[in-house]
Amino acid sequence: MVIERLRHEFTRTIWLLVLVVVFLYGIFLKRELTMQQHINIWDGFYALTNDMYLLTYFVFPVMLFLSVGILIRESRQEVLIRVVTPWGWAYRTLTHFLVETAPLFSILFGLSLFMTIGLPYEYGWNGDMRWHDEVNTMSALQERFSIPLYPLPVQFLLWLLLLVTVHLSLAGLFFLHQKKGWLFAQAMVTFFFGVFGFKALPEDLKFLSPTTYLSVAMTSLSYSSLFVAILVLIGVVAMQYFLFDQFTALQRFDWDRWKENGAYLFYGGLFFLHISYTARVLSNEMTTVNELITATFIGIGPESFSYQRFMAYLILFFGATYLSQLRIQRELQEISHYKLIRYKSPHRWFQAIVFREVMFFAVLITCLIGTTLLIGQLLRLEFGFESAFGYSLPVVVAFLVVSTMSQLLVYTLLCFIATWLLQEAYAVLIVLGTLSVLLFPGLNVGWLPIGMNALVVLESHAMTDVLSMLGGTVVFLLACMHVLLRRSLYI
Repeated sequence: MVIERLRHEFTRTIWLLVLVVVFLYGIFLKRELTMQQHINIWDGFYALTNDMYLLTYFVFPVMLFLSVGILIRESRQEVLIRVVTPWGWAYRTLTHFLVETAPLFSILFGLSLFMTIGLPYEYGWNGDMRWHDEVNTMSALQERFSIPLYPLPVQFLLWLLLLVTVHLSLAGLFFLHQKKGWLFAQAMVTFFFGVFGFKALPEDLKFLSPTTYLSVAMTSLSYSSLFVAILVLIGVVAMQYFLFDQFTALQRFDWDRWKENGAYLFYGGLFFLHISYTARVLSNEMTTVNELITATFIGIGPESFSYQRFMAYLILFFGATYLSQLRIQRELQEISHYKLIRYKSPHRWFQAIVFREVMFFAVLITCLIGTTLLIGQLLRLEFGFESAFGYSLPVVVAFLVVSTMSQLLVYTLLCFIATWLLQEAYAVLIVLGTLSVLLFPGLNVGWLPIGMNALVVLESHAMTDVLSMLGGTVVFLLACMHVLLRRSLYI
């Protein structure tokens, strides 16, 4: 069905007009480009897709026009009834929007190839080329990418994420008011903000403009790392999905769920306060993002303890465990013979819960690290791959992700086992309180699987030892839970 829609979209006559407009602009741009000395095909290829006048005043308005048209067309009551949920409706309109914008960016890519005709071919960048102004920033690509083909997949990913972000932003507000006039006003404000961001915002704040992400070169100038830019867009999309999920709760008047989600907002606020306070206190000492990540997630150890870092660890990781237990407690309250019959066995029911919580921990730690990188970007800290604790930054981040998922799973399984045995919700508080006490000096002996995801443990333990200890503990606790579930079958 998607293929048929794409075939229909590519055959619309409106795209012939778009092709003519971009083609004429490309001829003008190529004539200007050929006046420069020492150029090659890569300068021509990236000139069109990174020209901010074309992207801001033509491509961006066309995107908004298509998005508004789809939202109005899909706002019929029969469509809303058929998709059931607000997110289902948003996803339906998003797929239509991606299909309808495919010809636009295909034209951009195709005419970028046209721009290379007649230019000399070279494998690498042209070292003499230094074209850098507010319209086209080719030198930024040469400084950021060693091979000319590397910016292309990043450009495609930025386009995709921006399309999703812009459309869901319009769709979210439109779903609330359901008024076409307000939707047109939203589109106009979005367009003018894009123009304002391109023309008026300083380079340090251009990351706030949506038109920045249409150009991989302009995004390179706005961020110390393109990885951070991609994480920012992914975070915005995740937030939009969360908001659409809240629309569903609001429609169903599920106020208990709103209260539960208040815990997530409170947790996010505490984390933001923690990282902001850390950055402010150490602002005179920190120069790189690496140091900010280390200071944020350093944690506590047997030989390194402070009450500030202790409270930070409780907020970040025991708070995440508590959020997980909120969902697990609801599952335990709703457990019944019908649910076990649907899962065919308690083991499959338990496996589904564990898988869901592991995915939650993975998303959570990714968001925490992404927010830390964003704060570092706002503070204009340098982004590099210097070593920390004797390891490179990517290795430290990978360890932080894997060890945190494993450590949180250990805490969650301990709470689950205690709740299963005591049949009372207060068991979670008992477990978390006991684990908190074991983090104090003298009780934190270093070999217990508690607090092992703190970066400070890398001063006294090898990464492989920490991950092996956590992995073995997870396997042991899963085996214990398997025995408890098997005993429950006999009972």
